[in-house]
Amino acid sequence: MTNIPVGQIVPRTFTVGYIVLSYVVSYVGALTTLELLHRRTADTGLYNWYLLVGSSVTMGAIAIWSMHFVGNRAIVLSDGDLQMQIAYSSGATALSFFVPIFVLLAAFLAIGTNDKVSKIRVAVGGTLAGLAICGMHYLGQAGIANYACVYSIPYVVGACVIAVIASITALSIFFVFRAAWTNSAWKRALCALVLAGAVSGMHWLASVGTQYRFRGQGSLAQNISRDQTVIIVIALSMGACAVLLAFAILAKRRRSKSASKAQQVILACATFDPEGRLLVTPEGLLPNEKITNSFEERSFDDIFSIAHPVFLWIFRTTRNWRGIAGLIPGMRRHLHAAAALNMIRHGTHTPSPNYSNGEDSDGVEDYSIIFRELFCVAAAGLAEQLNEPLENLGVLYDQIIVTGTINTRGRKSRLLQLKTEASTPDTERGSPTPLSFGPGKLLFVVRRTNRAEAARLQASGFRFAGTQQVVDNLSRRMQVGRDEFVMHIEGMKDYSGEEHMLEPGVHLACFGIRAGVRGGFDVLVRKDAKNLLPTMQLPIASLDPWHSEFLNQFNGWTVIACLKWLRTKSTSNSEKDKMFVAQFHSSLTAMVEKIDEPFFQEAIFIAKSVKAPCRGTGHNATPSQATLIAFRHIVPIHFQPSNPRLVFSPLSFFRCQQQVYKNMADHELFARKTHREIAPVLDSRPSMHHDRQGSTQPIVRHGTPRKSSKLFGFFGSKKTPSSIFKGDNSSKNNLVETQTLGGIMVSTEFSVAVGKGDTEVELHDLGTSVLATKEIEDPEIFVDLLLQACKGHK
Repeated sequence: MTNIPVGQIVPRTFTVGYIVLSYVVSYVGALTTLELLHRRTADTGLYNWYLLVGSSVTMGAIAIWSMHFVGNRAIVLSDGDLQMQIAYSSGATALSFFVPIFVLLAAFLAIGTNDKVSKIRVAVGGTLAGLAICGMHYLGQAGIANYACVYSIPYVVGACVIAVIASITALSIFFVFRAAWTNSAWKRALCALVLAGAVSGMHWLASVGTQYRFRGQGSLAQNISRDQTVIIVIALSMGACAVLLAFAILAKRRRSKSASKAQQVILACATFDPEGRLLVTPEGLLPNEKITNSFEERSFDDIFSIAHPVFLWIFRTTRNWRGIAGLIPGMRRHLHAAAALNMIRHGTHTPSPNYSNGEDSDGVEDYSIIFRELFCVAAAGLAEQLNEPLENLGVLYDQIIVTGTINTRGRKSRLLQLKTEASTPDTERGSPTPLSFGPGKLLFVVRRTNRAEAARLQASGFRFAGTQQVVDNLSRRMQVGRDEFVMHIEGMKDYSGEEHMLEPGVHLACFGIRAGVRGGFDVLVRKDAKNLLPTMQLPIASLDPWHSEFLNQFNGWTVIACLKWLRTKSTSNSEKDKMFVAQFHSSLTAMVEKIDEPFFQEAIFIAKSVKAPCRGTGHNATPSQATLIAFRHIVPIHFQPSNPRLVFSPLSFFRCQQQVYKNMADHELFARKTHREIAPVLDSRPSMHHDRQGSTQPIVRHGTPRKSSKLFGFFGSKKTPSSIFKGDNSSKNNLVETQTLGGIMVSTEFSVAVGKGDTEVELHDLGTSVLATKEIEDPEIFVDLLLQACKGHK
């Protein structure tokens, strides 16, 4: 041991290896801190407080405290005499651990999480972070037990300036990138280099300006050796590395899932805040759940589109979750049972919810029911992911986005991905996924939140971003064209706003239809509100009987003929008639200019008015009834409107939209019909039978016998008014078949079941008669009446 008197300055040198190691430790802590801050979404919520405290600990305990003690390990005193090296007192060392954590907690709170960068808040936060670095350094130096430190004032000031300026710079760059959604991993890594440089630069400048005056050995047994501090530092650094590794694995897994979902049927959530910003995860992705690997399209006429009966069902369901939610637990159990059956059927050993692939439609469930169950279960999972009630999830968007149409990778990597997916068991079939380049489908539930709901979602770990900030990432992940995706997001933003409805009163309407390519009809609607016909409101509150009598004279006239007569109206008309003629002429002229399509000049007037849903009198009122006076026209099948404000929409979908307005009685009818259809399926009892070849096949026995129906025909085989709007070639025009036999009226539309509460049978002695009444499941609406008028005047 070197004999050095107390009070003497001890010579020192530095070890390069520990200097480098100290910077690496500081960099690991700084990078972990920025990763945690990157995932913060609000100032409230347990999730965000966890990230805030975690980032303060990783910065204070690893990037600063651990770096300090590893750096001091690089200081060699008295030519390396082990007895003369630095030793620390436990009290001051422990205090130096916690002080920077609390200061940094205040610093990160001052900066906040707003996407708009505040220069003042970043400056305050960066200054506090710099002071935390300086404070920890000199507090740690005060904990040296066997030496008194002698500081040079210029070095102290220079070290503080470096710490503050570098901290402000690193945090400013980081939060600017974050606000612009360009904060990719490599940019965070660069910011971490600067932030670690603030810690290391301050430490080594201060160390160069520090001398060590020996104060005696004292009681070294009560002090912490430098080797013990290095062990603590290594443990903390390994913990930070574990956090970084977990983030990397999670990010890679999400990227892989996002790429594979581009070939699947996915339900995503498009939630907008009051400013129109889109809800995304901290990585800039949309919350989503897989519905199924693919939709089984059996023929050209069975393309899954907005006209498909299954889409119409789920469209109505998202507007009536309150009536359907009670079935979802049973749907989960039923899907699990179906998975077990298909595991046996396909000889697999892994249970998977495989549903009929068309090989044996009698042996397994109707795939339309299975797909609807999958959708409901996926929606429930998405609601759980958002920590929201299912009723608040949103309504289904009126478009289906085809994904996987743009390959953002090279062909080699895409083939590798497909080979990987092909070796993975298909959860729909219980067998390997076929190698296919088929596109996927993306369905959206859309809603707009108020400020309180937006704050709650941010507290749960989500962020709101402008469309332009995240659209590149979203379109690339879902492999959709950027411009197309922007168009859909803007459309969903408008769709999430106030519901478009007719205003109370009397409206002129254009009912223009054309034959659909795959069957059924398309109807001309407003592009900005596909649930509304092109209309023009008359300046009258209601249609009086004399109005109807006056309009009867125009029945069957074209628009041109009506305008010609109205311009040359008879002078014998009363003042009341003259006023109505002027109003009718003015409104019809304005409608011709609004539609701006040559075909409308030849549209035929329907004198009989119809009632259509319109806006109620209160904010949460039941829809009222407006009066429509329509002009009908059937255009050629390939006709396209030249007016950019008009588009064609499937008539079946348009009809469905008239039944989903808020607080309509149709919701209750739809819920009862769904329960009657699906509840017996959920109570089914599976069993097995052996075919002639001796193989085992599953059979599903239902508690209530039901007729076999055409695949996907959720409307069943009954002849209802809605059947004429199916998007396939199985439309039926005879709504109810009746015949009269000796005073007995028999309806083949339904059968009477004894003991059923919804059926009533009365027998009378006045002749032999049977009166049967039943709840109307799909009541006739104005769309049916207008279509009948078109069919009756071909």
